[in-house]
Amino acid sequence: MGNLSINLKPNFMGLLKCLNSINWFIVFFSLINLSMCIYEDQIGKFDWRQSYVGRIKFAQFDTVSTARKIIVATEENVLAALNLKTGQVVWRHVFESTSSGNIQLLHLSDQIITVTGSNPYLVRGWDLSTGVLIWEWGLTLQKNEHTDFSEWWVQNGLLVHMVPKFGSHIEVSVYNVATGHNRGATSKLPAVWINEGCVLSPPYYTCISGSPGNQLLLSMDVTSDAVQIISKPLAEYTTARNANLNPFDTNTVIPGFLLNEKIILIRGNKFEAINIAVSEPSASVALVDSASGPLVLQTWNDEAKGFTLTAHNLVSGQRVNEIGWSDRSLSIPEPELSAVICTKTAREQHVCRILVTAADDASHLIQQEGRVLWTREEALANVVAVEFVDLPVSDLDAAIESEFDQKEAAKMHSSVLAAFTRRLQSQFQQLQGAVRTLLAGDAAAADEPPPLVRDYFNLHKIMVLLTDAGKIFGMDNLSGEILWKLYEPNLNTEAAVMFTRRSARHPPHDAYLTIVGKHEETGNGLIVSLNPIRGTPVGEQTLHLDVQILQCAVLYKADAQKLHALILLDKDENVQILPESSAPLVENMYMHVADRSSAVVRGYALRHDGERVSAKNIWSVDLSGGGSQRVVWSVSKPAAERIHSAGRVLPDRSVLYKHLNPNLVLLLTEGPDPVHKDVVVATCVDGVSGGVLSAHVHRRARRPALPLHSEHFLAYLYYNDKQRRHEIATLELYEGPERWVPAGAAFSSLRGARAPHVQRHAYIVPAAPAAAALSATERSLTDKHVLLALSTGAIVELPWALLEPRRALSPAGEAREEGLVPYAPELPLPAEAVVNYNATLLRLTRIHTAPSGLESTSLVLATGLDLFYTRIAPSKTFDLLKDDFDYYLISVVLAALVLATYSTKYFAARKMLKMAWK
Repeated sequence: MGNLSINLKPNFMGLLKCLNSINWFIVFFSLINLSMCIYEDQIGKFDWRQSYVGRIKFAQFDTVSTARKIIVATEENVLAALNLKTGQVVWRHVFESTSSGNIQLLHLSDQIITVTGSNPYLVRGWDLSTGVLIWEWGLTLQKNEHTDFSEWWVQNGLLVHMVPKFGSHIEVSVYNVATGHNRGATSKLPAVWINEGCVLSPPYYTCISGSPGNQLLLSMDVTSDAVQIISKPLAEYTTARNANLNPFDTNTVIPGFLLNEKIILIRGNKFEAINIAVSEPSASVALVDSASGPLVLQTWNDEAKGFTLTAHNLVSGQRVNEIGWSDRSLSIPEPELSAVICTKTAREQHVCRILVTAADDASHLIQQEGRVLWTREEALANVVAVEFVDLPVSDLDAAIESEFDQKEAAKMHSSVLAAFTRRLQSQFQQLQGAVRTLLAGDAAAADEPPPLVRDYFNLHKIMVLLTDAGKIFGMDNLSGEILWKLYEPNLNTEAAVMFTRRSARHPPHDAYLTIVGKHEETGNGLIVSLNPIRGTPVGEQTLHLDVQILQCAVLYKADAQKLHALILLDKDENVQILPESSAPLVENMYMHVADRSSAVVRGYALRHDGERVSAKNIWSVDLSGGGSQRVVWSVSKPAAERIHSAGRVLPDRSVLYKHLNPNLVLLLTEGPDPVHKDVVVATCVDGVSGGVLSAHVHRRARRPALPLHSEHFLAYLYYNDKQRRHEIATLELYEGPERWVPAGAAFSSLRGARAPHVQRHAYIVPAAPAAAALSATERSLTDKHVLLALSTGAIVELPWALLEPRRALSPAGEAREEGLVPYAPELPLPAEAVVNYNATLLRLTRIHTAPSGLESTSLVLATGLDLFYTRIAPSKTFDLLKDDFDYYLISVVLAALVLATYSTKYFAARKMLKMAWK
């Protein structure tokens, strides 16, 4: 036994040593962060993302795979699969935004077949479940004429391509879908009767031809071996003088078309007019298949009945009541049937699921009896303007604020007793609110949504989003929830702007927001004023003007109701003030108008003569460069921006004063050049005097020219065609060691005749930027950071110190003491500077920033196919405790220190007493 223990003892000790070594390795590797995320404990805490696909162009229900989906192709050149139950994006492919990504065909079988492009074309096959590309082949036509009128469809497993040559013939080509092998030569079918008003209902191509009074309805099967033309006098079907052909809105089971208000089918090479009339001229008509035979579905929006859907049996012509319904509460403007699938239950009842696309780009999946399964607001894929609006304070806080406001007035007009009475009323209201909260309990509070009131740090706001479709949304910035929506069908948002004319900080007055745009039909001015908190019209509501608007601005002088006036300059150089009572407030104000096509910039001075406000043209600058240049961008400094410091302290304790011109305008022009291809010119113009302060020419350069302007510095991006790279040029304007105006005086462009000193640098951006913005804080105490949205789907945050024009290649002693970074031509884009970490954002178009109540925090919203919201801290959160701050530990330490203090005091007193008795 002793020998056995002696033999085992060395092995046991070696095992302990091995385990001890392993423990050290475990401790070493535990100290290394192996995560791939940045601030992974905060993912989704302060940010959110919403994915969109755009307005639906083609849609089909997936009936093959086990997971039911809707395959859609959109106007934004997106191919996606939507979950049938929730409407969420299952997978998504974003093609090129140009014509090369335009989706011409969407066909479903055991695979998804798409045709994209515009000569050359790409034919692709996709997996239904995962969206993975299976095969692809290209097609290039030799003749590029009339390719815009090409038609594609799949017939008997073959891809058919038809190109009409109006007034001559039709060219038809047939290809193998998977391989692209041409099945024979291209057929040229003589058809001198075709024109631009023809419609295709595969495989029939139908036209109206002939002189008025003797018109014929002609159709031909373009895939048949034997050419046979179907001909009928148009008078047999309609007596209307203006006859129009329209195709069905979805894939039909039987070839047919709409002739004014009649439905005509093509069967056995004959026209057949069915006895089902189109109920409304604007109705969307679809011919779908079901278990009991083909059905004719019609939908339209009735002013009295609201959304209306009818269904008729194609054979009997009888109405199917279990499918049709009307719903006044359902608001779907100009509904269009995108996809329909109808089945039968065990009780022989029809069950239809209908995908409806509205004029406001919203997509609704509707089931029996008008039950809306889900709605996708695809208008948010094209946001053109965003405004952050502060929320109102709670009732208790409003009572306290009104109490203090009245208290100031009470010094002159009231007594101390009245102020004391108001204080008692305010305290009694707070006590009532506390009692109601205690009686309601936690269960009732959980059921109610959180109130829309301002939080302590003013991080909770409402974002008002204006979309290209003319739909306005009110969205909660913390959750991304849509609070209200308003559709203005007559609003053209091409150059629309939004102004917050009154915030919610002035109770009892409500917030006031105004949108200025164009009327869709006339092109005149259209003004929409609403309450951004509730989305209800206020003030001018929807105002149609009788003249076109050249420029608009807001006067930052509030009237008695705390409302800022809206100033409109029309094309007749007349000035309109809304409201008219604010006209006396307009004095010494200047506006500029830049004509994009002619590149002529004109400046106007606004004067009030006691009765009305007039505009006088005081200067004009021609930036056309001989007629080749055109204005692509015009940007001014934000009017509400605050300036923290008027100068910059240099190492020798002197001050370099900034050129803080509030009327400085940055104009970017672009145009062709016979020598340098394209030229981009950046011009800084004073909006009061019209003086050109700086001008820089970039030869062999083109857009994107994304401008940035804040305080005394400017920046803009462009593409250097010679070096094949994106660059950003930055400018800073300084007055010098002495100020032009006395300390405390307002800046005036008419006082100094000296030109500011302009410092300029250019940097290489090692990526393709799509949008740019500057961080914004309430008091401008924090550092300025530049946000760049890249085509890779990342948003990079760069400090302005890296873009500063004063960076020297080899800084001297003073510059090194000042902290200037040595100049490097290429900007660093570190991974930790990506604010959206691994949430890839597709096709970003704009970045919007807004200040919060925390001086360290700036709110950011990126718009595009995806909406992404987050908040950034350019100078770190110096005014906020960290999220992982240990309150319990600091409380325990504080209590221990208090206890130790009193204990030490007690024992010290006893010691002193004992020493005194000795």
